[in-house]
Amino acid sequence: MCMTLINIKKYNSKLKPVYQKVDALLKSFDDNYQEIKNKGGLIYLETALDNLKEQTANHKAKREEDGICDKLTTLLDRHAYMDHISREIEISTQTGRKSGLLFIDLDGFKRVNDSFGHSFGDEVLVQVSDRLRSVIRSQGLEFKETSLDLEYNLARLGGDEFSIFIQDLTSSEEAIRIASHVLQELERDFLLGNKNIKISASIGIAIYPDSAATPNALLQMADVAMYRAKAHGRGVYRIYTPEMGSEMRRYHYLLEEIRLAINSNSFSLNYQPIIHVDGYTISYFEALVRWHHPSEGYIRPSEFIPIAEDSNLILALGDWVLDEACRQMASWYNAGMKKSRMSVNVSGVQLKHRSLYSWIMSTLSKTNLPASSLMIEITESCFIEASEDIILALEKLRAEGIMIAIDDFGTGFSSLSLLADLPIDILKIDQLFISKAMNNIKYKKILCSIVTMAEQLELKVVAEGIEQIDQLDLLKSLGVAYIQGYLISHPQSSDYIAKKIFQKNLSILAQIGTSIWKPE
Repeated sequence: MCMTLINIKKYNSKLKPVYQKVDALLKSFDDNYQEIKNKGGLIYLETALDNLKEQTANHKAKREEDGICDKLTTLLDRHAYMDHISREIEISTQTGRKSGLLFIDLDGFKRVNDSFGHSFGDEVLVQVSDRLRSVIRSQGLEFKETSLDLEYNLARLGGDEFSIFIQDLTSSEEAIRIASHVLQELERDFLLGNKNIKISASIGIAIYPDSAATPNALLQMADVAMYRAKAHGRGVYRIYTPEMGSEMRRYHYLLEEIRLAINSNSFSLNYQPIIHVDGYTISYFEALVRWHHPSEGYIRPSEFIPIAEDSNLILALGDWVLDEACRQMASWYNAGMKKSRMSVNVSGVQLKHRSLYSWIMSTLSKTNLPASSLMIEITESCFIEASEDIILALEKLRAEGIMIAIDDFGTGFSSLSLLADLPIDILKIDQLFISKAMNNIKYKKILCSIVTMAEQLELKVVAEGIEQIDQLDLLKSLGVAYIQGYLISHPQSSDYIAKKIFQKNLSILAQIGTSIWKPE
């Protein structure tokens, strides 16, 4: 029998909130609350807590036996959680009250599994669930209408996805406050053995009935908002808006269109030259995928590439890009262009799901392209998250003669000292960083420091997105040797480039000041 506390006013005032909390907890488990309350006294506390712990453990065991609970975290599973939300929304429909749903997705969790193993990943999930429990209790979100459990408003939906349901929501600001508290809790390091693991979360918020009128739709809208949060960076939340619904419909439409385009070989490659500022000779070509949709025309890579990455369609698309780019470079190599390299972008999804070394080396063998004619570009953020196996594969590729470039350098938060340990040859400085350096003396000094540091580390520097002659002048004055951008050339088709190279012998580009190769 569960005992309870009374006469709280007799105890230390600082402990009053604690006793009140325990009292409320115990009351929900006590059939004879009033009878015990009349007896009074602190002597019942130990018995009460032991009884509470035993009843909670028994109920969790029963939940596992009934199959309504996630066995790893002992939180509700998706099915039981949705049943609970259905009942709550049915009540809300009658009372006119609002509710909120938080869709929580961990950022970088795959990296934990890849780097430390699934047992470490499972322990992270357990610790996450414990922190979420503390949030719902500290925020007063326990489900108090049952004597069986205190966590019906918290669930593990699957994988690294969790959800919190908020009853009697007073305003969207209340949901934001709770989401912010969750983000703060998950930002703290996770201690696993002797390792401190850092992760964060992206949270989508949906409000009943503003966002949706059914449980499944409410969860879906929160999911949509969560993906919007991920698109804006880690450790943030977003509230669902109707505009997001239109974006999601667009997302699913393009998802199917990308799948069809891959199967029908409807993508193409354009190539943008990277030149050396001394003599303006072409040192590299970056292969850039393009998509001309049959009804919509040109669709920007910034729109379809994230969808391909999110759905893993980037694996099939990336296979085609690497194969096509290597075949094209092999053709140019055999025609006499033996000093240039083809540069191909490799995404984080490809790094995780492809056996990097064997994938690239087999493609080179299949296309008869020398390793010395290939460079691969990996974004700074991907390098930060790269596992030891990926770094080892990059070292092996570099030993074969393939060059490795960090793309978008200056947009991430990597330690500069990390550059000394990475298997890289080239830093590609992001266009935005260079633009800031044009008008901000601090960014200019940082850019100068990067160039000097790269020189000391024997790394080449490529400045991306150069469109103006004054940008070129600044970069040359700082010692940047390689430039890429519309000032030199837009990305062009292989036929157009071949015509320029082999008909006009482009060892020298004509006058700098306007783009030499403009779109046809």
